[in-house]
Amino acid sequence: MRLSPRSLLPALGLLLAPGLLLHPQAQARVPEGAVNDSARPTAAQTAARTAAAQRSTALTTSFVVTSPTDASRRLLPVTTTTRRPTVTLTVDASAPAQTWWGTGGALTDASVSLLAQNPAALRLLFDPNSADGARLDALRLPLTATDFSPTQWAWGWDGTTATPPAEALAAIDVVRTGLLPLRPDLRVVGAAWSAPAAMKTTGTLRGGALSASAVPTYGAMLAAQSAELLRRGVPLRAITLGNEPGHSSDYATMTMGVDQMATLGRAVRAQLPGGVALWAGDHNWGHRTAYDQVVAAAPGTFDGSAYHCYEGAPTQMNGPTPFRIITECTGTTDGWASTFAWQMRNLVAVPVANGSSGLMMWNLALDAQNGPIDAGARWGCRTCRGLLRVDGTSVTAQPELYLLGHVTRAAQPGARVLRVRSTAPGTAVAAFANPDGTTGVTGVNDTTSSQVVAIRIGSTTRSYVVGPGELFTLRTP
Repeated sequence: MRLSPRSLLPALGLLLAPGLLLHPQAQARVPEGAVNDSARPTAAQTAARTAAAQRSTALTTSFVVTSPTDASRRLLPVTTTTRRPTVTLTVDASAPAQTWWGTGGALTDASVSLLAQNPAALRLLFDPNSADGARLDALRLPLTATDFSPTQWAWGWDGTTATPPAEALAAIDVVRTGLLPLRPDLRVVGAAWSAPAAMKTTGTLRGGALSASAVPTYGAMLAAQSAELLRRGVPLRAITLGNEPGHSSDYATMTMGVDQMATLGRAVRAQLPGGVALWAGDHNWGHRTAYDQVVAAAPGTFDGSAYHCYEGAPTQMNGPTPFRIITECTGTTDGWASTFAWQMRNLVAVPVANGSSGLMMWNLALDAQNGPIDAGARWGCRTCRGLLRVDGTSVTAQPELYLLGHVTRAAQPGARVLRVRSTAPGTAVAAFANPDGTTGVTGVNDTTSSQVVAIRIGSTTRSYVVGPGELFTLRTP
């Protein structure tokens, strides 16, 4: 990743004006398909696991809030109020829009080292029954070293077979033994930060570009990696051509030009296992022009577009493919109130209004020093914040865990995005019609005073008190 300090991120100020409709611009298309049979659990195992996951969603109305200042009000259920509303949100279910893909984070090497022997932390992240957890359902899996890797590594490639090294095997083990028992319906997207050193202009994982002569070979390798992950039981649903292909630094990174990515995309598409989508981009909103050029140069190649939050604006997510998703953003050293306000607005409400079908944050877990990191690199992120802070036996939820926990309580994979009308500024909000028949609404009170938020769905209106700066989520049949 390339981190821009939050102070340098665009202060978008995208408050919802009175009467503004949050309405995505396009219907999403998510290629679905089963992984190969050898990678699947048995039908009985799948049925049992799925039933256990579904038991967490009782078809009753719930409303939870999370305060940026009061730790006793974190994912706290609250009851209705009879007080007069100060804000009214009206959900319009008449024109369902794009389909929600999922909510998750990245299993970096730093996260593997902190989570592999920590089942309690894994439950806090992925258990769909966790009352105080994130209930994640998606995972981003790095396929090489990143700036959060103490060692430099990439998969082996002999021209035919892609071979995972010890670091990759450790991550695969966490997925298979730690996450799938909690989330049998887990969705994984893979991304490499670099091709193997021999395929690059610099001869090293650290920076440089993909060699022109290596494009066909690298395409075959990416497809073979996907097949090998499926064979090893990883529920891979999508890959990208590479993380942030417009960025080179002194940690594992690699640039690719527009023509290279179009050619590489065609090569991968022709060999990619069935049921695995290919997403363009995997870089910042501000790189939208490159997305347009790559997709136009390789028509029919890409199933979607993946975006990061470090440059540009979320309104740039309104193309160029029908399916769009945020695959990376991180919190840094911001306070909880500003984090909740910025992230709910710019990672959920505005992206969803511009067609986003999912949200994945950066590190699932980091230690008290915001690592482990690539100590051999001068650059990379030194102030990134994981969803969890793991310090020895202490596990502490960070603001981003609560943001994602509110999103997952509102939106299941397969949910359809609904329109929402707000009567007042200061409320960023998104709504979903879930496969289980419930409606979910999530947002933030981006004001300095308590608000009485009335939510109207059909003929029913419910009102709740939401404190200053608080996240809120309603889930109701």
